[in-house]
Amino acid sequence: MKKIIFTLTLAILAASMSFSSCGDSSRKVDSPQKTAADSKLGKLDVEIPAALRDKPEVVAYIHDMSKVTDEYAILIDKTLEDFGDYENLDFDNLSMMDKIKVMKASAEIGFKSMDMMTKWAEHHDKLNLFKEDLTEDEALALETVVNRFGERMKQIEKKHTKYFNEE
Repeated sequence: MKKIIFTLTLAILAASMSFSSCGDSSRKVDSPQKTAADSKLGKLDVEIPAALRDKPEVVAYIHDMSKVTDEYAILIDKTLEDFGDYENLDFDNLSMMDKIKVMKASAEIGFKSMDMMTKWAEHHDKLNLFKEDLTEDEALALETVVNRFGERMKQIEKKHTKYFNEE
C-alpha cells in the first residue's frame, strides 16, 4: 500500500512538473501579467521600447527591475497599512502588546528593506554597465523604463495621501 501511494505521488509530481515546464514560454514572457502591485496600487505596464527589444539581457534587466520596484512598492504599501492604527499615538503610551507589534513590524520591514536595497543597488550597477554599451537613443529609452519606480511611488502617495500631505 505504501509503495502504491509513493508511486502515485511521484507520478503526480512528475506530471505536474512536466506540464508546467512544457508550456508556451514565449506567451509567458510577452503577455503582460497582473502583479500584486498592480492589484493593490493600479496597473502599471512594463513597456519595452522598440530600440531595446533585440537586446535580451536588457529586456531581462527591465523585467527584473520592475519586479524589484513592485516588491518595494508592496512593502511600503503594507507598512503604511500596518502602521495606520498607530498614526497619531505616542509610542510611550502604547500597551506592551502594541509596542511589541510595532517593534516586530519595524524589524521585519528593516530586514526586508535591506534585501530590496541590495537588489536595487545590484540593478543600478547593471544599469550603468548597460548604458556604456548602448547608443544615446537606447540609453534614453532605458531611462524611461527605469522611471517606473517614480510612477509606483506616486501611486503610493495617491493611495496614502494622509501620510504625504504637506502641512
